[in-house]
Amino acid sequence: MSQAPVISIVMPCYQQAAFLEEAVRSVLDQEAVDPELLVMDPGSTDGSRELLQSLKGTYGESLQLHFAADAGQADAINRGMALARGQILGWLNSDDRLRPGALRQIVPCLECPEPRWVYGRGGIIDDEGRQISRPIVWYKNMRGRRFTIHKLLTEDFIPQMATFWNRSLWEAAGEIDRTRHLAMDYDLFLRFARVAPPAVLTSYLADFRVHRDAKSSRRVDEHLAEAYATVRKHAAALGWRGRLAVLLHRLYATRTRLVYRLIKP
Repeated sequence: MSQAPVISIVMPCYQQAAFLEEAVRSVLDQEAVDPELLVMDPGSTDGSRELLQSLKGTYGESLQLHFAADAGQADAINRGMALARGQILGWLNSDDRLRPGALRQIVPCLECPEPRWVYGRGGIIDDEGRQISRPIVWYKNMRGRRFTIHKLLTEDFIPQMATFWNRSLWEAAGEIDRTRHLAMDYDLFLRFARVAPPAVLTSYLADFRVHRDAKSSRRVDEHLAEAYATVRKHAAALGWRGRLAVLLHRLYATRTRLVYRLIKP
């Protein structure tokens, strides 16, 4: 019998005790793989560290805890990736969760020496874990069912928590840009796309949680502005198609800003 592949998930964590246990268990209770979870906590004071130490007793070496100051979320993720032992990688924020069986589904796409990545579908949940915003989920699924880099430039439709890659791609594309704080995943996926196109799964792999303390809920305008700057950078070398993508991105962003005002807590 072949050995289950090691899949390393990095989890940046700060003051998320309310959702942390569910997030941790959603990774380490995955079946048919060997999950490794690296939690990067720079100094939570809300009971997160005590909870993590308790979970360490349950999961042992599969749960790696790193309590050290960092220079922000991107820096924490990069540090975790450097420490990870798996050849299949991803990151999950400590207020999100994986769906059961998610990691088993990605293995056939990523167990190869060439740079590869894959994304599936992501649900949206509230702070009680209930599925919400179904029209937005449907729309993102529709946009993401076929991938082109030009489509991605017009709008970020890839669910970060449902995206995974192998180490070959991470090394080819480079780590997360530490100067980005809100659109870091968008920039990373655009760089991934320049190396290799993703495989696309139609199954749900994870859930994104909407709650009042989330960065995406509190800093919508900043997020959209950083995404626009990211698109302009990546579109610059694509001629008229790049310029068209930038224009469409601005139009989509205006619509998104209005929608966020209606749905965000």
